[in-house]
Amino acid sequence: MLLIPVGCPYPSEEAECLGYTENIYDPLLDLYEPEMKTADVAGIFEALKTELVPLIKQISRQQDAVQGILFQGAFDVDAQWKFGTAVLKRIGYDFNRGRQDISAHPFSVAFSPQDVRITTWLDQNSFTSAFLSSVHECGHALYEQGIAEALARTPLSKGASTAVHESQSRLWENVIGRSRAFWTYFLPILKSFYPDQLVEATIEQAYQAVNVVRLGYIRTEADEVTYNLHVFLRFDLEVEVKDLPELWNEKMKAYLGLTPPNDALGVLQDVHWSAAFFGYFPTYVLGNVLALQFYDRLIKDIPTLPEYIMHGDFSPLLEWLRKHIHIHGAKFTSRELVQRVTGEKINAAPYAIYFLSPYEVPGSVSNISCNNCKND
Repeated sequence: MLLIPVGCPYPSEEAECLGYTENIYDPLLDLYEPEMKTADVAGIFEALKTELVPLIKQISRQQDAVQGILFQGAFDVDAQWKFGTAVLKRIGYDFNRGRQDISAHPFSVAFSPQDVRITTWLDQNSFTSAFLSSVHECGHALYEQGIAEALARTPLSKGASTAVHESQSRLWENVIGRSRAFWTYFLPILKSFYPDQLVEATIEQAYQAVNVVRLGYIRTEADEVTYNLHVFLRFDLEVEVKDLPELWNEKMKAYLGLTPPNDALGVLQDVHWSAAFFGYFPTYVLGNVLALQFYDRLIKDIPTLPEYIMHGDFSPLLEWLRKHIHIHGAKFTSRELVQRVTGEKINAAPYAIYFLSPYEVPGSVSNISCNNCKND
């Protein structure tokens, strides 16, 4: 989570004050994703829903729960901290210009490119979740550390938009941190921290464990595939507050086949609405989309990148991101930046190919050839 300013607690009044011509949600979305319209987001989401909803139904029928067993059980938190720190250093986080601490909810904050801070959380029974939180926040931090020093102390010393910022954390967390190439290098290191628990662990087991798909109630604990449906649910809700719990449960049943047993596991689980982040939720999925659109361009420029990663060399990846995205800060709008980097406007196709590629889904876009699928 990237820390952002709190907005007005009365979204409809704020939207009226800001003004709009098409949809009352437009000015609230514009606070986080300038120039993006509600209709644009709805179009992207509908395209992804067409692929995701049947995919998740298929996975729920075929998924072998044993796939995630490798990282189940208790993992010493001190070793988790040491391993996570080693990973952050290896992928490029500069601890001379930043630090990592513990918090109840992981977040990142930057005061300048020379002072960037992240937090993570540690739970002996949630190794994967805690570890991926560290990598996620590091993605935000690497962006901030890469902004040109000449932009420091100016309004341009920040990310191009919330979705672009999220693309960097999602790229490192999901595209890199869940890849076979990543675990080819890091599994032997992880074994040194847990020699008894992981002595017989294989790269394939580690890969499956960090990519297991399980239906659940909580967005922040959702796997890479089902996460998007949690965001779709929130984007779809536009009703009176008194009707929210019932409609929430109906949408969750339709998308995920689950009905929350209470509102703590349902409509009350997020702080975003109470904190007035009303236009924030779509940027999570837009960040996923942009992560793969950027990576699709990157892997064309550096087709041997997975080989570098397998050997623990993340410098070509970070240097590419620095050159094409980080250094510019907010000099360009997200629309301009995407066009500049990829040669096209925001496009969900690379992301759809990515999340469909591990599964055989007849008639879907997964039949398109793919250069960016989990670094396989």
